[in-house]
Amino acid sequence: RDAVGRLQRAAAAWDAVERVVLGALAAGMVILAATQIVLRNFFRTGLPWAEPLLNQSLLWLTMFGALAATGQRKHITMDLASHVLPPRAAAAVRAATNLFAAGLCAVLAKAGWHYVVVQRDMEPGALLGVPQWIFPAVIPLVFALLAGRFALQTVVAAAGVRRAAPPAAPAAAPGGEAAP
Repeated sequence: RDAVGRLQRAAAAWDAVERVVLGALAAGMVILAATQIVLRNFFRTGLPWAEPLLNQSLLWLTMFGALAATGQRKHITMDLASHVLPPRAAAAVRAATNLFAAGLCAVLAKAGWHYVVVQRDMEPGALLGVPQWIFPAVIPLVFALLAGRFALQTVVAAAGVRRAAPPAAPAAAPGGEAAP
């Protein structure tokens, strides 16, 4: 139980960091887009690197947003089990689905890494001095983090299987009747 509590506290701290990163990224995107609009509409100029950077930033915002949604358990899920199964069985199903999701995210992280390697080998150029293949590196990174997050949620759900044990039968009172 103590280990699960530590994992939950670590997850809460990670969630706080994610929120700061997402907020800063979203704010930076809004400021850059607004600056680009003002420059184009009032000064007939613009920053040539703004559009490509905003495109790449949207990928990062989307990926880290998915990570944050999963951390808060607000991701898309089909959860019929918790409504029809007893708590222990529902926790077991939750552990199994989290384990499956962890495995799937690990496979996607590996596929994402292969994509990044292909991009690197194509030498697509640079954006603000940063090689363009660096930007999609967020894909395998976030899928690896998602795999880790789902693995942690598997541990927490499995602990719930142990905690959700059925209550003990009431002890018999003298005279053979069950105690209230």
